[in-house]
Amino acid sequence: MKEFELSMQILERIEGENVYFADALKDMFQKDPDIRPYRREVAGLVGCALRHDLLFTKLLSPLPELPASEKRAMCLGLANAYYFRHFDRSEFDSEVKKAIDPANHAFYDELSAKAGHSEEYIPADVDHSKLEYLSLRYNIPVFALKIMHHYGYSNMFKTAKRLIRPYVQYVRFRDLPELDELRQSPDFLPTPVKDVYSYLGKQAIRRLPQYRDRKLFDVRPAVKQLLSDNKVSAPCTVLAYLGESNGGADCELVAEYGNEVSCYIATPKAEKLLECNRLISNLNLRNFKVFDYNDKVSLEANVSSKCDLVICLPSSTGFDSIATTPDFFLHFDKEAMDARLKEQAESLDSCAEYVEDGGMLLYGVLTISKKEGAQNVAEFLKKHPEFTLEQEKQCFPFEELGTAFYFAKLKKGNKLATIEVPVSELGAMQAPEAHLASAKQ
Repeated sequence: MKEFELSMQILERIEGENVYFADALKDMFQKDPDIRPYRREVAGLVGCALRHDLLFTKLLSPLPELPASEKRAMCLGLANAYYFRHFDRSEFDSEVKKAIDPANHAFYDELSAKAGHSEEYIPADVDHSKLEYLSLRYNIPVFALKIMHHYGYSNMFKTAKRLIRPYVQYVRFRDLPELDELRQSPDFLPTPVKDVYSYLGKQAIRRLPQYRDRKLFDVRPAVKQLLSDNKVSAPCTVLAYLGESNGGADCELVAEYGNEVSCYIATPKAEKLLECNRLISNLNLRNFKVFDYNDKVSLEANVSSKCDLVICLPSSTGFDSIATTPDFFLHFDKEAMDARLKEQAESLDSCAEYVEDGGMLLYGVLTISKKEGAQNVAEFLKKHPEFTLEQEKQCFPFEELGTAFYFAKLKKGNKLATIEVPVSELGAMQAPEAHLASAKQ
C-alpha cells in the first residue's frame, strides 16, 4: 500500500531526523510529482498518528524493546483503526504486520480490535483524576499541563480540550475598499476584533491573490486587539521588540500606522520578517526601520531617542501554537525554558530604557505560563519602581478570541491602578480537587 509506505517515510524523518511535519511533507511531495495524489491521505494519517502519539506510546509500552520502525508501523495502524478510518482496517493491518515481528502480531491485533470502543483506548489502570489521563486524552505532556495548571484546573482542562481541536486561522483585512466583497464571503467569519476574520475556506488561504499580495495577513486576535487599543498618534514614536513568533504584530504595526508615526522594529533575525518587510516595501514607507536585535548595543545603534510606546513581544514557550502542528511537542526543548525566561526578562529590561516619561510599555507572550507572564512582570516591577501596572490579562484559547496570550500594560511615571484580581493570583482561587471529576466527562 503506497500510502502506508509514504507515511512510514514521513514519520521516520519527523521522529528520526527531527524534521518538522510541514517540512517533511513539502520535501517529499514537491520533489516527486508522481506521488502528489497521495499527499492528502498521507498528511491526514501521519498527522493523526502524531496527534495521539502519547496514547500510542503508552499502549505500546509493554514492548520496551520494540524497534523504532515497528513502533511507527503500529502507531499508523492504530491511528487508522481508532481515529482516521480512511483505509480498510483489515487491509491496512495486513500492511502493518508485514512491517513488524510476527511475535508482536497478537499484541497488535488485541489493540486494533478495540477500534470503535473509545472508552477502552486509554488503559484501565490510568486514574481519571490524574494529569496522566488528560495527557493521554489530549496529547499534551504532563509537564505542559502542570504549567497550565497554575491558572487552575478548570482553565487547564478547557485549554487542553480546545488545543486538541483543529487550529483556527485568523486573518487581518487591511482597510481597502477592494476587499469589501471578500469580507462578505462565507469563507470568512468576523470576530469581535475590528478587521479580523477567521478563515473557514477549504482551499489553502495562500492561494488567494489578496493573501499573496499582502492585502490580508495572519494575525492572532488578542495581539491585534492589544495593539489597536493602545495606538498612539503623531508625533509619537513606537519601538517594538518582536520575537520569532509574534502573532502578526509586525504586519499589524505596518497596517495600523502606515506613514503616521516613526516606528522601529527590532527582532532577532530581521530577514525572517518577510511579510512585514515586503509590506513596508510595497507601501513605500520610509518611517519604518526593521533591524536585527542581538543586545542593548543594537538598540543604541538604531534607536536615537526614547519612545512614547514600546512593545515587547519576545519569543516564548509558544503554547498558542500547539494546535498548528501535530508534532509541536516532539520538537519542544524543555531544557531551553530557563534560558528563554532569562531572554524575556532581559528584553523587557532593555525595552524599558527606551520608554519616554509618561509613555507606555506593553509586554506580551503567546503562551500560558505564569513564569513567562505575570511572574516576569512582577520581578520587573520590583527592579523598576518608575513603572506601574495598569492592566494585565491572561487570554485562553477556549475564549472568544481563541488566543493563548498574556499581556501587561505598564505606565512610566503613573500611580498604580487598581486591579481586582492579579493574574499572578489566578488559580489560587480555584481548588483543583473540586474540578477533578470533570476529567471523566
